[in-house]
Amino acid sequence: MGSGKRRNKIDWHKMKRKFAVVCSLLVSVISLTGQLSDESFTRPLNNINQSALKAQLGFLASDWTEGREAGTKGEYLAADYIASLLQLSGVKPGGDVPGGENSTGDFTDPGRSWFQNFVLIKTSPGEENEMKIRKTDRKSIRTISLTADIDFRTRNPFQSLEIEAPIVFVGYGIRNEKLRADDFSKMDLKGKFVLRITGAPGIAKSRLSLSELSNISREAETMARKMGAAGIIEFDPDLAVAGTNAISDFLNTSPSEKGPDYGRIWADYSLPDKSAPDNFPRIVVSAKTADEILKGTGIDINEFIRKSESDYISASSAIKDKTIYFKSSVKTETVRVRNVIGIIEGKDPDQIIVLGAHYDHIGTANGYIWNGADDNGSGTVGVMTIAKAIMETGVKPEKTIIIALWFAEEAGLLGSRHYVDNLPFPHSNIRLTLNFDMISRYVSDKEPNKVTMVYTESHPAFRTITEANIRKYGIDLDVDFQPSKDPPGGSDHRSFVNAGIPVMRFKPGHREEYHTPFDEIATVNWDIMEKIVKISFVNIWELANSNW
Repeated sequence: MGSGKRRNKIDWHKMKRKFAVVCSLLVSVISLTGQLSDESFTRPLNNINQSALKAQLGFLASDWTEGREAGTKGEYLAADYIASLLQLSGVKPGGDVPGGENSTGDFTDPGRSWFQNFVLIKTSPGEENEMKIRKTDRKSIRTISLTADIDFRTRNPFQSLEIEAPIVFVGYGIRNEKLRADDFSKMDLKGKFVLRITGAPGIAKSRLSLSELSNISREAETMARKMGAAGIIEFDPDLAVAGTNAISDFLNTSPSEKGPDYGRIWADYSLPDKSAPDNFPRIVVSAKTADEILKGTGIDINEFIRKSESDYISASSAIKDKTIYFKSSVKTETVRVRNVIGIIEGKDPDQIIVLGAHYDHIGTANGYIWNGADDNGSGTVGVMTIAKAIMETGVKPEKTIIIALWFAEEAGLLGSRHYVDNLPFPHSNIRLTLNFDMISRYVSDKEPNKVTMVYTESHPAFRTITEANIRKYGIDLDVDFQPSKDPPGGSDHRSFVNAGIPVMRFKPGHREEYHTPFDEIATVNWDIMEKIVKISFVNIWELANSNW
């Protein structure tokens, strides 16, 4: 008994020495792990540089991709290029699976392709295009027939249409909190044509950003639709002719000899729907036509514009005893298009961050190519570069990250809308969407570091993390933080906002080359693009690996 007790006796001095050695080893391992973690993060961060951005954008926004318009060879070439680079980075495909498009939420399905295929309905102008102003008094009906492409032109509806409706004038058609302006609230628009002045009043130009100004027309149309309007009619008081006259071939000289004539014939695109198609006509009329519509109302357009230079003026009113008759026909066809979808698997497949950008643009016409370097080759390259940086860390993130390059943003956010409407998992699984659209131009040459960050107001951590990372990594950005309950803008983040999903978006300048053939590589400000991609990468990495 006595010898057994001695064998089982614990030598506490020896245990303390062993414990000290173990602790020392643990500290060394922890320290070494931290160093490796820092290195595995800073290396991919440093690999985000202007050379890498130029290499990718140089091809994506080149003439080879032909403006990346729906259903064209250039669009398919661009999508294949994007998929190839994602595959090279180690990202896994997250598109359709055999047996059905996007039929499962299992990210590990080995049969997935890189593409989410879907069909759009394309409509372009037909041969019939007719518009009349009718004035009724007690004894007669007077009809004035208008001439297409002189007195009016139209963005065609999605099917042939014939309609006659009364008219409501809404001034510039603005609803904006900053201006304390609302041209719609007191008006009954149901079943009526909405007549508005194009652009924005002088007071808005001094108080709103270029991005906000560019969205006024789109937001006016959205309001008119919501309130049940029959259609929208816009006019520029300085526009004598509503359309553009065709130019004879012998006069269609090179751009070096005269101003450019782009000659685009616009088409509209929509997603197939079981409900009735959109029959909302959008019409532009000449100043003379607008004057005829407003005649007898007492509205002096020039005086209204003058007063609107310094203050918000409401001039909304129903136009009595007049109607607009409108008739048009369209040609309809189907176009097959693709979103490019990749997956970076996280430890939790049900906690998802979406990194998205649209890769489409508006194609070619009359010998010109809309290469869309800023819009949105820059955002597409930004997402691909961030995906590569994430994979270069060699660390599996806590949250799953979906890499999404949308198609048909230019046609009305259709690619992102199709994706959100057909998710194979609940909307609530998506914790955040980061949208990248036009990230490569200065706000102005005098403000090369200025950028706006729009984000969902209920997530103040997005601002806190951004401010901390700008300081930590020395990224020279002057950020104007704009939290919002309903983050504005005409880009793909709106598809997620409408589904109740939090969003974040960096946006620098909105320059004069926007939606012209001159949005080229030569106009890109590479330093602002590099800074936005870098801050986005460090933000995403933190958001993907922390609780917030």
